[in-house]
Amino acid sequence: MKVKYHVEGLDCPHCAARLEKMLSEAEGILDAKINFLTEKITVESELEKDTLDGIVARVAETFHKGTTVSRL
Repeated sequence: MKVKYHVEGLDCPHCAARLEKMLSEAEGILDAKINFLTEKITVESELEKDTLDGIVARVAETFHKGTTVSRL
């Protein structure tokens, strides 16, 4: 399943690429794509949405304390 998130706190496209890589490597996530301009993340996973929400939030917090995500 694919789940979309809104992301805030990314300062540049390079930061978006780094976060995208971290998300793609997280356990349970099959793929992650970030569109820096629209501030959207699309995550593909077979996990339940609530579990996935927690993983995405933890990775974003680990990446940078000012980065927040919310499911669309």
